[in-house]
Amino acid sequence: MRRRLDYHNHRPDPLIVLITLLIANAGTTMAQQLNITTEAVKSTPPAIVSLLHAGGMTPSDWITVLTLAYLALQIGLLVPKYVERFREWRERRGDRS
Repeated sequence: MRRRLDYHNHRPDPLIVLITLLIANAGTTMAQQLNITTEAVKSTPPAIVSLLHAGGMTPSDWITVLTLAYLALQIGLLVPKYVERFREWRERRGDRS
């Protein structure tokens, strides 16, 4: 037999209410997280400059240091490659003689 629902005395299922509230609140939470992330990204450059000054060096000094470190890494990666090519070249040249 069918059960007749009495809509006047019907109480919603608490689990359904909870899920509905979570879904409705999820959009707000995601929007808040996006705002927090956006504001964090906006404040990152000034924070980096402040940290660089706290380290006792100006930003141009840090850029110089980072550029030199980058060059050292590039040289460190390229030198073995060119040494290997030079060895191969000498071996080929020696084979002709």
